[in-house]
Amino acid sequence: MPLRKPLPYFTALAAAGLLTLSACGDGDDGGGDDAAPEAPEVSADEELAALVPDQIRESGVVSIGVEAEYPPGEYLDDDGETVLGFNVDLVTAALNKLDLETEWVPANFDSIIIGVDTGNYTLGASSFSITQERMEAVNMVSYFSSGTQWFAKTGNPEGVDPDDACGMRIAVQTGTTHDTDIEARSQACVEAGEEAITIEKFQNQPLATSSVVSGVNDASLADLPTSLFALQETGEQLEFIGDQYDAAPYGVLTHKDDTEMAEALSAAFNAIIEDGTYDTILQEWGIEVGALEASEVNPSVDE
Repeated sequence: MPLRKPLPYFTALAAAGLLTLSACGDGDDGGGDDAAPEAPEVSADEELAALVPDQIRESGVVSIGVEAEYPPGEYLDDDGETVLGFNVDLVTAALNKLDLETEWVPANFDSIIIGVDTGNYTLGASSFSITQERMEAVNMVSYFSSGTQWFAKTGNPEGVDPDDACGMRIAVQTGTTHDTDIEARSQACVEAGEEAITIEKFQNQPLATSSVVSGVNDASLADLPTSLFALQETGEQLEFIGDQYDAAPYGVLTHKDDTEMAEALSAAFNAIIEDGTYDTILQEWGIEVGALEASEVNPSVDE
């Protein structure tokens, strides 16, 4: 799904106190309303580039597994090949600081961790929330933060309550933290003697969103930037249910044994935070509220 326009109201909502993101989802490049913000040019830092493992530095290119159907984080341009999004701009800027070029490889979300572990991709970057379970399989380098936001058809005709969704039909993208979230909620319903949640799982979030718009499902949940995008794309057909919760950092994946690359990438993120490139990208996409003060390798997170 191509991005129609960045999210100029994301920051406005936060400033008005309607959204809260712990530091922990309007730019105009002259291309018109259908254009994504223009990514900034980033110069390589020789000292940081020297931190990159020899094999990767000699290649000069890193392959990155991405599920390119999760706008505005990562999505395919109208040409069906170019991967765009605010996550793409952030990760590309950090890698350019390391004097590396990027090769974004679209893949199913739930195959990316396996792909990094088996060496099919050097990195994985696809709005991955950092969790203890994922850090058991790969290293995760933090660079952004987002929480979970539910949404339903305008007026919430089925009366969906995230804290009491027993018996409801809920759409979710498979393999995500939201998938785990809704499964746990359904299990709690059963344990309480209530009807289980009917969970319909989709390979990408736009399909899950469409099922809510069509009335097939009662609600969905996704990362806050993606839920905001869903509301924007569908006009007045959808609305938020409750507030976002469980804000957590996003992480770029490296192989579990490749701590050297993870540390180099973290240093690069911190460099673009310090020189202002990071803030520029977030401002262009209208998502400043997801900014981190610093990047870390395998940070402590609450489960």
